[in-house]
Amino acid sequence: MASAIGKKTKQIAYLLALVYFSSYFLRINFAVMMVKICSDMQVEKSALAIVVTGLTVAYGAGQVISGVLGDRIKPQYLITAGLSLATLCNVCISLCTGIPAMTAVWCVNGFAHALLWPPIVRLLSTHLSDAEYSYASVRVSWGSSVATIVLYLLCPLLLGFLHWRAVILTCAAWGAIATVLWLILYPRLFRGALEERTSTQTEKTDSTRMPLPRYALFAVVLIMLGIIMQGMLRDGVTNWMPSYLLETFGLSEESSIVSTVVLALFSILSFSVSDLIHRKLFANEVTCAMAIFGVSAVSSLILYAVNVLCPDAALIPSLILMSLTVACMHGINLMLIAIVPKAFVKCGRVSTYSGILNACTYVGASISTYGFAAIAEQFDWNFTILTWIGISAIGLLLCALAAPIWKKFKAE
Repeated sequence: MASAIGKKTKQIAYLLALVYFSSYFLRINFAVMMVKICSDMQVEKSALAIVVTGLTVAYGAGQVISGVLGDRIKPQYLITAGLSLATLCNVCISLCTGIPAMTAVWCVNGFAHALLWPPIVRLLSTHLSDAEYSYASVRVSWGSSVATIVLYLLCPLLLGFLHWRAVILTCAAWGAIATVLWLILYPRLFRGALEERTSTQTEKTDSTRMPLPRYALFAVVLIMLGIIMQGMLRDGVTNWMPSYLLETFGLSEESSIVSTVVLALFSILSFSVSDLIHRKLFANEVTCAMAIFGVSAVSSLILYAVNVLCPDAALIPSLILMSLTVACMHGINLMLIAIVPKAFVKCGRVSTYSGILNACTYVGASISTYGFAAIAEQFDWNFTILTWIGISAIGLLLCALAAPIWKKFKAE
């Protein structure tokens, strides 16, 4: 597929990947350092989790608003506003001293980042063919994983000689640079023949716009519920893996954070593998997501067994199996949030549905970020792992129910 991809398409893909990289860099930095921040502020992890939960709730709600705006306002304006506001929020939280103020600032940050994904999907869907869209979706998704790797490696290094507030300011400096790069590169890539092509596609779409069939709404609802399950595992496991490793195996705070870079390495691989499975085995992206949920359920089950039967030798297996579970969620994210919205082009609501579907991820994330911490404190981490098995099984069932309906919708 890569051989058929032109230079302009590759440049667009990597520019939008840079935007998505910056979004994660300015959004998950606080969560990456949460173990250190808990220690510095001398608060329980469930108390500090409110800050991250506030961001995820605002991000999820903002996705719906951003999705609607993305079909009415030029995407470049929304992306510029989102990057600028996110940079400002990172500066502000570095100055906050209390959890209420931190939560308020991080809620605004969540909304700022919500302005980015639906416009990105609209730009991809209107400027690129199906093959180019698939290529670009994988590359843009890489942006989130690369940002995660950079943060998990950079933050412990900087925390060795900088306060966590100074690290946040460092992230804000990058946000300012990324915003300037976007403003410079966007007009150079999205103009000329590419704009004419987009205009022609838009006119064609407008002339053939069709409403979403009623029966397809049931599939959309099932997909939304499946995405909630995906969000619970993706963000919940990622956010609390450092605490799990610290409390279960006695790793230092810095080592616990660094070890979770394996999560992002697995996720980069999962995007490519999931895309390959989608193209070669499961043309129906919902069926593909169902199969990946099955892999997640099995990996979580093995994780539970290893921790119960061989707790003293479970560090490396736990790290690998948790990384596999999170990688599966990234693959499902690619299928249900990046690939599924392309089907709504003829409805003329790509951005709207993209925002709605992506919002569901953060409904799940907001539940699990606080919920997993509370479950681990009330019971233990082994019981928490049992909930991961159940969540994966529910996701599999939801996708199994939605798959035949979605296949009919795409065929029509």
